[in-house]
Amino acid sequence: MNDTSSEIEAFLAARYAAMTGSERALMALQMFETAQQIVLSSLDPALNESERRRELCRRFYGDELAQSAFPERADRVIG
Repeated sequence: MNDTSSEIEAFLAARYAAMTGSERALMALQMFETAQQIVLSSLDPALNESERRRELCRRFYGDELAQSAFPERADRVIG
């Protein structure tokens, strides 16, 4: 589905093309950090820091990586 007009697409393409590589990288980093904050805000506040990091990993990268990165909690899938 594409509900963006061709004029807006052209405007955005020109705007992105005018950005430096550093500006584009910073924008991507900021979007990723925002996505992390959204996920973290949805977690059970009773989770400890390690459980929060594991759940963040699981939501972004899946169960397999989360279980490998956080083996002490491999037996528990949260939420």
